[in-house]
Amino acid sequence: MKRQRIITSVEHESRETDATGGRRRGPGRPRREDVDARREEILAAAVRLFAERGFTGTTIEAVALAVGATKRTVYRHFTDKTGLFFAAVERLHVHERPVVHDGADLEELATRMVHILHGDDAVTLHRLVVAESRQLPRLAATFYERGPARSIEVLAASLGPDHGSAEPLYTLLLGEAHRRRLLGLTPAPTRDEARAHARHALRLVLGPRV
Repeated sequence: MKRQRIITSVEHESRETDATGGRRRGPGRPRREDVDARREEILAAAVRLFAERGFTGTTIEAVALAVGATKRTVYRHFTDKTGLFFAAVERLHVHERPVVHDGADLEELATRMVHILHGDDAVTLHRLVVAESRQLPRLAATFYERGPARSIEVLAASLGPDHGSAEPLYTLLLGEAHRRRLLGLTPAPTRDEARAHARHALRLVLGPRV
């Protein structure tokens, strides 16, 4: 009976659907792009569930069910629910590497920050942390370290001699527009709107030379 349960589990794992709804490859080492696509699919489902249920109300089982995976698959990618949450946070900051060092690239970096951090996924995770911060202070502290603090460090490295302007610049890149997003008063900005916001913030902090 134990042998039969193991066989059934392995067979179920090999039959998981991929991101396009097709069958996954059978036994054997999956391709890197398949693993990355599966990971992205799990993260997208997790963010949707975090938005609907909050952190404490979201379970690994629910995330697995949402993508037609086993719980073991989710655990293998992310270790636990906290790991899953911070993987979702960190994927928002991939655009911040590598560090840039000139005005044109700084504008592009600032534009990407506005576009992503004012976007739906980032706003969802930010709201969740604010809602859970009293009960889960460590979650909030780690979110700040891996989110806002990391963005400020990237800006500081990119600004070079003007590194002292990094925190004021980051504050302006979010600003009242981000507060309105958190309150659900405005939609996510378009790319052009994000660039206009970024340019305005850069001029306020660094002057007309930008």
